[in-house]
Amino acid sequence: MEDDEGRKWHTVRDAFWHGELGFPTSNVANEQHELLLRVLTGIYAGWSSPSEDRQDLFLGNTPAWRFYMCWLASVGLTYALGHLGALDAPLSTKGRSVMMMLQATRDPAWEPLPMSEVIEAIARAERGREGHAREEALTAFERGVGLRRFVFAREQVGRSFLITLTGIATDARMPTRRVIWSQPFTDATVRDDLFTWLAARVHRWDDWGHIAYRTGGEALTRQILALVVHSYGSL
Repeated sequence: MEDDEGRKWHTVRDAFWHGELGFPTSNVANEQHELLLRVLTGIYAGWSSPSEDRQDLFLGNTPAWRFYMCWLASVGLTYALGHLGALDAPLSTKGRSVMMMLQATRDPAWEPLPMSEVIEAIARAERGREGHAREEALTAFERGVGLRRFVFAREQVGRSFLITLTGIATDARMPTRRVIWSQPFTDATVRDDLFTWLAARVHRWDDWGHIAYRTGGEALTRQILALVVHSYGSL
């Protein structure tokens, strides 16, 4: 492709990363594109708190998170104005365009992220916390994400209401899906409350699935508990 200045690029991502932002060629560019997409998606969705994003995406590294948020504002991807500083700024028009570009040009090796339809389903779930409205929204959401590599799902075994995380095991001769984490509840409403929280963060499922797959279910439980505390502790 050719930009307004006559420069030619192999891809639109190259034009953005090297031409617009001025980054040099690097073998970690794809990883940084993925991080940028997840940060922009989290800001756009609006459910997660700065404290939660810092803990989840930056492993609790406050200086790194603050620098990244300031960098987003400095290149015009967020809109810091008035009482909204760089740490709390929403996406700018340019930021939304970059997010959509990164979604549309995502490497097939990365798990696709469901976007607008998922966000709308969860918004309906939040508006109708009780009764059929939330159940219909969550059921529609579950149908939309059922074929992902890592999937959180609601189940019932006897009198126990569960949230399970299944993943595709690739260490056998034939890839198979198996449960790699589960959490039981005695009340379906409480289970659905946590599932709604998880569903709003579907863009983080791949990373959470890798935590459970590589380091065990207890590690994922600790991660989720820490994030829940951060998300509700900031309200």
